[in-house]
Amino acid sequence: MDNSIYKFLHDLNTNFKRKTLRELLSEDKPHVIINGKRHRIKKKELNLINELTPTKDLKIPILLEIDASLESGTVKINGHAEINLISKILNREINLFTEEPSIYIYKPELKILRRQLPTTTTYIFKIGSY
Repeated sequence: MDNSIYKFLHDLNTNFKRKTLRELLSEDKPHVIINGKRHRIKKKELNLINELTPTKDLKIPILLEIDASLESGTVKINGHAEINLISKILNREINLFTEEPSIYIYKPELKILRRQLPTTTTYIFKIGSY
């Protein structure tokens, strides 16, 4: 594979370790490390998430999955706690009886979500199946 293509694809996939809401709320200067760099998390967002979710074990950043196999502008979010939180922010009904722990949102909803949670969400790119 051409080195420039490999580097481009490698850079799309961020490398980070997520923290729980509980951990971040206890920090004076909440942050996660993304691609070796300190990424500050705003307390205001953590407080909003804390108000809207009953669990302190929610992992942050919340992953916004952009999948090449999905229609353009579609983002997938996985996890029951994440779906619950996103549904509240977007004022969206959720099906409590679905087995699939994921939700799909589209560009207009993504704008709302990113406006509310710019530092506590991050994009990941999925190219093909894995």
